[in-house]
Amino acid sequence: MTFALACVLSAPVADAATKRKTAKKKRPSATQPAPAPEDTFTPPDEPGPSADAPVAPVAPAATTKALTPAATSPIAKPAAVAAETRAATTSAVALFGVARQSAASDQAAKLEDALSRKLGAAGDVRFVDLAAAFPASEPQGIPKGDALFDEGRSAYDNLDPDTAAVKFKEAADTYVQRPGDLRAEKLGEAFLFQGASQLLNGDVAGAKVSFTNALVAEPSLRPDAGQFGQDVQRVFTEAQKELEAQPQGSLVVTSQPQGARVLVRGRDVGATPLTGLKLAPGRYPVQVVLPGYAPSASYTEVKSSASAEVKAKLAPAPGLSALRDAAAKAGTEQAFSADGVPPEVGAIGERLNARFVVLAAAYQDKKGRMHGEVQAWDLRTKNRLRDVEVDFTKRDGKYSADAAADQVHTFLTGAALPKGRTSDDKESVSSSDSVLRKPWFWAAAAGVAAVTAGVVYVATTDRGSGFNPVNGLPGGISF
Repeated sequence: MTFALACVLSAPVADAATKRKTAKKKRPSATQPAPAPEDTFTPPDEPGPSADAPVAPVAPAATTKALTPAATSPIAKPAAVAAETRAATTSAVALFGVARQSAASDQAAKLEDALSRKLGAAGDVRFVDLAAAFPASEPQGIPKGDALFDEGRSAYDNLDPDTAAVKFKEAADTYVQRPGDLRAEKLGEAFLFQGASQLLNGDVAGAKVSFTNALVAEPSLRPDAGQFGQDVQRVFTEAQKELEAQPQGSLVVTSQPQGARVLVRGRDVGATPLTGLKLAPGRYPVQVVLPGYAPSASYTEVKSSASAEVKAKLAPAPGLSALRDAAAKAGTEQAFSADGVPPEVGAIGERLNARFVVLAAAYQDKKGRMHGEVQAWDLRTKNRLRDVEVDFTKRDGKYSADAAADQVHTFLTGAALPKGRTSDDKESVSSSDSVLRKPWFWAAAAGVAAVTAGVVYVATTDRGSGFNPVNGLPGGISF
């Protein structure tokens, strides 16, 4: 009996000791911390709208999470990645100008620019991130110039200044021919060694010109006292003072379309239209870059007390060009008149991860007069804004581009009528109509109507079901 009682009383103690021993074995080493558990949390998808309830477009977020190149590559995506991209559709807006005839191309571009600027200025509309959708390619480098530079260094180190000066000049000339891939510090270094080689040959004037070119290429460049003697330091300083004493010139850069970034010496100095950029006299590599477009690069000379101008007409890159072709098909008169979401609109939204697609069409009538028409689609709710007309002769007021932007802005940021409304809802409703005083109207419309120039435009829905583009299938659209 006594033995049995002792066994019972000792059991908890033994069990506790076993637990302590087990816990001690599982404790990670102090010198090799255990890896943190993998984060498997996945944010839930945003609940979709009910079939009979009005849905207000989500207010644009303050920040945009950049897409990874893998998610935005025009190459066919794995099914899992494509599904993740579709699930992550944001409230971003894709806007394209469409010319129904070639004669209306300029007006379409102007209308796209006017709507973009007006909506962008509102501060609560977020456009798609074209930089993420079409990531810029990295500079390729200039191997030929680098090889010539290395040959010059070898000749310079072997006390052959004649050969060195020739090789450094050839290297600089090769760099200048590729302004889009140019590294400013490398060009400046080539000019610096060219000047040092010329100085060894007694060509002080030529060395001073080379040192000036080095300072224009890279103003922060200075000859290393450990590599260059006092003569190089002295002549370089003289060239620097003479350059600083000269009156500066200015650089003006414009682009079509506007809003492109301007890079001088590889550094971002502003967006187009860019005016009044002050620069020391000399030749500069100027790049004009805009996401989705092929970059423009040139070597431009700026003269003292004068203005140099760069005009860049940017061509869409293949990916954006395909999207614009799709927008052109969705912007025809027939597509604007049809019910349902045009397949091209759905494909644009999928490719750019956009919730809203806005198309601004410009066309010429039989009398040669220009007209504009804007439509917008909410691909999440299948709501649609239509019958927004633009008169290009009007700068403000009804039918102006600003008035059209106001109507689009209300559609993008306000609520819309619920799905299932009849075609009668697509008509504009006069602000004097007594229906606006009826409580049931505001309840049905979720309190949303854009009052512009005395007319209330109601954002209505399509009668047909929306189109869900599937890449790779017959009739589908892929970019």
